[in-house]
Amino acid sequence: MLSRVFWVGIAGVALVIGMVLQDGWIFDSVERELAVEQTVDAKVDRIVDAEVQRAVDGGFDRLEVVGTDGREIDVPAQTKRALAEAVGRLVKAQADLAILRISDAGEDEIRAANAMRDQARADVDRLKAQINDLEQASRLEQDAVRQQIQREVRDEIRTEIREAVRN
Repeated sequence: MLSRVFWVGIAGVALVIGMVLQDGWIFDSVERELAVEQTVDAKVDRIVDAEVQRAVDGGFDRLEVVGTDGREIDVPAQTKRALAEAVGRLVKAQADLAILRISDAGEDEIRAANAMRDQARADVDRLKAQINDLEQASRLEQDAVRQQIQREVRDEIRTEIREAVRN
């Protein structure tokens, strides 16, 4: 009789454990905690990404572009960002091409990588030319301002000399 009670007790314990596992009394709380952690991680990732993007955008706005003569060039932040993106694409394309050359890549893949690299290089060159145009325009503007100031100073000196001679 005692052995029957023992087996009935074991069966009862197994039933209770089965119900607990099926209803999720134990694992449901663990799953909820994991879901909360994943939600928090996703929020933290979004916040970090937003802060990094804001810092990068602010960095481009403060970035100084200096010409070959050492003078600062006024370049719009949009052009600075475009140049940084183009340089990033060029670096990635160069790295991809190097990896393809090392690996057993087909001719089509290498041609595609060369085309991507050439496009990125063309974008960089185009943006550099645009910045050079801005540099020339800035230089012309500075020269015009300098000449205007020199004319005004000369005119002012001539006027002062004439008045001094009259008196």
